Amino acid sequence: MEATMPTPRTRLFGLLALVFFLGLHAKAYAQTGAASITGLLTDQSGAAAPGVTVTAVNQATNVAYPAVSNSAGNYTITSVPVGTYVVKAELSGFKTATTKPFQLEAKQIARLDFKLELGKLEDKVEVTAEAPVLQTETATVGEVVSGKTVESLPLNGRNSSQLALLLPGAVTPNPGAQTDATNRGSGARPYVNGNREQTNNFMVDGVEINDTMDNRVGYQPSPDALAEISVETNNYAADIGNVAGGVVGNVIKSGANVFRGNMFEFYRNGKFDANSWDRNRSGAARPERKQHIFGATLGGPILRNKLFFFVDYQGTVLDQPGSQTVSVAPEAWRRGDLSTIGATIRDPRTGQPFPGNQIPLSRISPVALAILNNPNYPVPNRTVTGVSGNYVGDQLSTTRAHQGDVRLDWNASTKDKVFVRFSIAELETKTDKQAFAFLLPTRSKSPFRNLAVNSNHVFGPSLVNEVLVGYNSVLFKNELNDWAGIGNANATFGIAGGQPIAGLSSIQWGSGLNSIGSAAT
Repeated sequence: MEATMPTPRTRLFGLLALVFFLGLHAKAYAQTGAASITGLLTDQSGAAAPGVTVTAVNQATNVAYPAVSNSAGNYTITSVPVGTYVVKAELSGFKTATTKPFQLEAKQIARLDFKLELGKLEDKVEVTAEAPVLQTETATVGEVVSGKTVESLPLNGRNSSQLALLLPGAVTPNPGAQTDATNRGSGARPYVNGNREQTNNFMVDGVEINDTMDNRVGYQPSPDALAEISVETNNYAADIGNVAGGVVGNVIKSGANVFRGNMFEFYRNGKFDANSWDRNRSGAARPERKQHIFGATLGGPILRNKLFFFVDYQGTVLDQPGSQTVSVAPEAWRRGDLSTIGATIRDPRTGQPFPGNQIPLSRISPVALAILNNPNYPVPNRTVTGVSGNYVGDQLSTTRAHQGDVRLDWNASTKDKVFVRFSIAELETKTDKQAFAFLLPTRSKSPFRNLAVNSNHVFGPSLVNEVLVGYNSVLFKNELNDWAGIGNANATFGIAGGQPIAGLSSIQWGSGLNSIGSAAT
């Protein structure tokens, strides 16, 4: 008997088969934020009406989503994108039943029952009941914020994560952290149902956008790009029930048969801002804050009724000047005169006190003298008791962010629907200026990439295959920012050893003075 190992081709076939069969389900409720419509068809006597063709037609794209009722008269239309729909039920020998246009929300399972009347197929009966808004097919607890609400509500900083706080059970201890359009990471997370902020799941079109470091938010879609936002807080479905907090689902808009788009610019400056008390005290001028948030969206048909596109872009330019209060060595200390210090300064060689706390310059480290007397190390500019806070300097923090989404929707046939969505973002935050050159901040870069590919095929009235493939990449890069260009300062001051990164090695002064340099050099 000879044993054989499976070939790579066999493994690939097995994997594809597994994905295919896992995607098969009799009643599918899509992971992508799409909705479903279900219901019962009966005749005038109340008997089940099998074989009825039920079609939901998107009023923006004219794309049809059909289903056929089974022997019990039940039907289900799955993976229906959010939007406005008209549903009709048709069977030979009966009048066509048609609903008024109604809105389907993200992940909604709308129940719509029809009672067919005898008559000609071309005769129409309008269904006026409010059934489409009912959702009795799932126990999931949550709410949906519509695209119209997203557009209408004022969002400070255009941060869409604030909208989750409108829903019951969602709070935050720091509302100010959610007013920045570029806010990603820990600040944008709500506390849902008393759970910690790390227990949420953030998604776009069914694909997670979380980073793996403390389960933080990796991406904030532009409000103008959102069709809807759903927040589920309890009794989650199996496909998303891996968290105890909230599930925040963002749905990116789709194109339609009509071209639509917009452009926007939000500008803020510091002309009407007041100066801070600390800057007024030191005689510093009012900082000039500048903020630009700008962008555009465009959606429409590539092939009418078949292929649609939607694209959006948002950019953020934010300059935040301010002041920084630090503690630097007084001029007397730089000459070895420490007479203002209450403690006795002793000679480390003899253990005897230095007379009058005066240290001879010959006994002070030449590296320390070189740094203390360098023009980049400032002298105090404030009169204070002691040394704490004796210098105020300017500080400037800047943010540059660019992000966008591209979505294509393909109506291949009445049985096949495909969409592809790609999101990209580049975020850089840095301190371009500190109180003085030897204070070395970091520059943070956060590139983001996310992809969703969804294919839906209807095999029959009770068999649907949906495949969703997602890719998510969230990176955080930190590097030293030699904003003043001091270069390889270690060699300049006589500090031995190599220096792979420009700047100055970390030096801890003690005696209440600010440390300088960075441990990264």
